[in-house]
Amino acid sequence: MKFILVFSLCSGITGFCFTPMKVEQPFNSWADCVTAGAKIIIEYAKEKPEQLNKEKMMISYFCSEQNII
Repeated sequence: MKFILVFSLCSGITGFCFTPMKVEQPFNSWADCVTAGAKIIIEYAKEKPEQLNKEKMMISYFCSEQNII
């Protein structure tokens, strides 16, 4: 089994969420997938703190188990 990471960026002010995005690289374990999701959130927060503060942006993510060969 492989795991696919999907994340979504939403405004806490408007409630609008952009279309969910899928990370193309499959992960070998649930832990790898979850860790990658956390890293994406941290990197985005470091790169765009003004946008996060101004728009009260939130990032959510989930990992999905897939049958990928």
